[in-house]
Amino acid sequence: MKHTKVRKINSGNEQKICTVCSIPLEIKEVGSSKGNCYRTNYNNQIYQCNTCNNKKKRICLANRRKTKTVGDSQHLRDMLEGARQRAKKNNIPYTLKIKDLRDIITESCPILGIKFELNKKNLKWNKKGNDWRTSPSLDRIVPDKGYTKDNIIIVSLMANSIKNQATPDQIQKVATFYKKLYKEKGINYG
Repeated sequence: MKHTKVRKINSGNEQKICTVCSIPLEIKEVGSSKGNCYRTNYNNQIYQCNTCNNKKKRICLANRRKTKTVGDSQHLRDMLEGARQRAKKNNIPYTLKIKDLRDIITESCPILGIKFELNKKNLKWNKKGNDWRTSPSLDRIVPDKGYTKDNIIIVSLMANSIKNQATPDQIQKVATFYKKLYKEKGINYG
């Protein structure tokens, strides 16, 4: 049974109180600027003001992020949700299921061979231990075909960024040019 704080008002009516910060709850209707508790929370007997409830959600998200690993169910759901939102925003097809990603995800980038890693330390990118380049990224092979099973591959964010900036021929020309230049100048690259 949930513990609910209640305050008696006027003619014996009860007013719910936020179980975290103890302020009186007033239902916030959609589109209204008044109120401090969403109706869905109130109806579901989550007696917390929006501020406390959102703080709790942020903490849960941060904890989930710390424990998420490459290819686990939460990671794949997050990738799907991001793809779904981008597809909707860009008005492109989206037909993916979690099984589609499970079938193609690997431990490392198939292009660059670098091991996939997630930002689990809750630090900003490019600080100790966090490198955006190693993060798995869902690539649309032909961008206009959208997010469909036969049009996606999971690569490192670095590989996806390179691909998104140029055509394959342009990428090849840059690679050829720099390999030649490095050789001429005696620069060792790895």
